[in-house]
Amino acid sequence: MLLTLMALHSFLTGVGLLAQPDFLLRWGGWGEVRQSFFPAQGGVFHMLMAVLYVKALRPGAARTVLLRFIIVVKGVAALFLLTYYVAVEPIWLVAVSGAGDGLMAVMVWYFWRKERGGNDTGTL
Repeated sequence: MLLTLMALHSFLTGVGLLAQPDFLLRWGGWGEVRQSFFPAQGGVFHMLMAVLYVKALRPGAARTVLLRFIIVVKGVAALFLLTYYVAVEPIWLVAVSGAGDGLMAVMVWYFWRKERGGNDTGTL
């Protein structure tokens, strides 16, 4: 269920970043975006991550690799977003997104560990 919700979230975030509707950008705290390439690139990235979340739903050897990758990507995203909020520009939706990505990383790790019976060394 968690990976399905994450896939939906990532896909919709990707669509939003590609479309860049003015009302959503103002609501999120950005105001006017003057250069649309990098937000659109982020949209494509989010859509590709959505595919990985769906692929990680399937059992098999690839699942372990994908779950590890998802945890690392979400952790790095959280660190990047929270650092950006503190050091560059305090956009409220960036901080919320960073906290959300961190929470998703912890939740994926927790449920994956629980699924494996908690019998691991704690390493990725």
